[in-house]
Amino acid sequence: MWRLGLVGAFLWAQSLSEAEQALSREDYARALTITQQILSAKPKELYAYYLQGQALLGQYRQADEEDTRRPFLLKQAREAFSAALAKNPKYALAHVGIAEVDVMEKNTEAAKSALAKAEEYGASEVKVLIEAARVYTLLGGKLGRDKAINFLSKAKIKDSTNAAILRGLGDLWLQEGVVELAIDNYQKATLVEPKNPENFYKLGIAYKKAKSYREAGEAFKKAIDNDASFAPAYRELGEIYYIVQKYPQAKENYQKYVLLRPELSARARYATFLYLSKDYKTAIQEIRTVLKDTFSLILQRLLGYSLIEDGQYEEGLREMDTYFQKQRPEKVIGKDYMLYGKGLDKTNRDSLAIIYYRNAIQKDSSLGQEIYPDLAGALNALGRYKEAAEVWEKAIAKNPSLTYHYSLGRVYYKLGQTEKDTSYYYKAIQAFRYIQEKKPDLVSVYTELGRCYAMLDPESTEGRAKPYYEKVVELGSGDPSKYKSDLIEAHSYLGYYYYNKQDYQKSYENYSKLKELDPQNPQAAQALPYLESMLKKK
Repeated sequence: MWRLGLVGAFLWAQSLSEAEQALSREDYARALTITQQILSAKPKELYAYYLQGQALLGQYRQADEEDTRRPFLLKQAREAFSAALAKNPKYALAHVGIAEVDVMEKNTEAAKSALAKAEEYGASEVKVLIEAARVYTLLGGKLGRDKAINFLSKAKIKDSTNAAILRGLGDLWLQEGVVELAIDNYQKATLVEPKNPENFYKLGIAYKKAKSYREAGEAFKKAIDNDASFAPAYRELGEIYYIVQKYPQAKENYQKYVLLRPELSARARYATFLYLSKDYKTAIQEIRTVLKDTFSLILQRLLGYSLIEDGQYEEGLREMDTYFQKQRPEKVIGKDYMLYGKGLDKTNRDSLAIIYYRNAIQKDSSLGQEIYPDLAGALNALGRYKEAAEVWEKAIAKNPSLTYHYSLGRVYYKLGQTEKDTSYYYKAIQAFRYIQEKKPDLVSVYTELGRCYAMLDPESTEGRAKPYYEKVVELGSGDPSKYKSDLIEAHSYLGYYYYNKQDYQKSYENYSKLKELDPQNPQAAQALPYLESMLKKK
């Protein structure tokens, strides 16, 4: 019997160790399965309740903020810790667990009270000190920092070779933003436990925060070398490759992550990666596969996004309609409206697109820079030029690009035509002059300036457009096929200008060039015979 008892105790310890390992690898479903098996056979195993609560908290942290399961997961976690306390009110780790739930629920005073009880009942236990320090780190502030350092210092006196203490210090300094100290402690942990992938994983996280991407990648690879089943390292390595724009390697590592973690949160994160890396078709395929088995608002949203970005506008709009029907109005974000507006815009429903673009900016003003060009385009398509000009001005205030100035100039030119107001031509000239100063060899900007000045001198008596159209000829004649339309317009103007000035030779030369470019041009056909006769008289 004694031997059987010893073997049984060993097996329970082994099972608890497996649950701990599952937690470190973010395999919360497995941790829950193991702890439930233990508790079914041995309901007084208090540490199993603690690990069970931690697995539920892990699922809570993994779940998206819009996941309706989150409050239920917190409730279950509290119940697991409370079940341990019901069997032993002085079980320190259960008080640590309750404190962590309180932190998640932003109940600071309750968390402090629970941590005080954990300290009262477990101040002599290294594991309690380490776990309480972790929750104090989550609590934050001066109290949280000081208490975490104090607890970890006490733990180190009791067990100077415990790598978990070094990881705890690393976590603390990482949260405090002192990345150098975090890296130092994680590195020390790798020396104490060189075969533990968690040490290298955390070191990689710290390097990533420091934007030392090469070092981060090496740390994640080391974690995988130590344990090829350490799923979080594949995810983080995939993100590193994404950051440095090595998309095939990023996708490869994300696929390995999903193979090891096929649960919804991992699949959602993989689909998000595919969307961000613009692999829309694969994202659509992945999301649809997941949605066959379970509904997720996050994935429903992402499906609509991906379809619209992939050019499948009608289908994307339908999926977004489903999303809007199921999502609470206060949870709709600016980007939802933006993508929906884009789908409407691309299917020529400009009036509706404008409404959604404006809703997006109202919801999230930071989207303005991305939305303004499309919003201005939709307004322009409807002939709402004044509004389009206002939007282009806002776009330029955020990003004074030459393209935006060009579009603004075009809108002001149209306003000059439609409003019969010459002041708009001057505004257009101002926009085009900005481009001319930045890019003086751009043929099209001289064409636009020529048009504006031609409208200010409709009879061409002053020749205000002349120097700009001459510049078009100078710059564009070297590549007449590329600048054909600009050259046709320039020679047409110059031919007429010189005709008015009775400089028939130059008028003839320009109309001849016009005919070469456009053999069927009616203006050239009408002018050239007359000019030829006038030149013969000389």
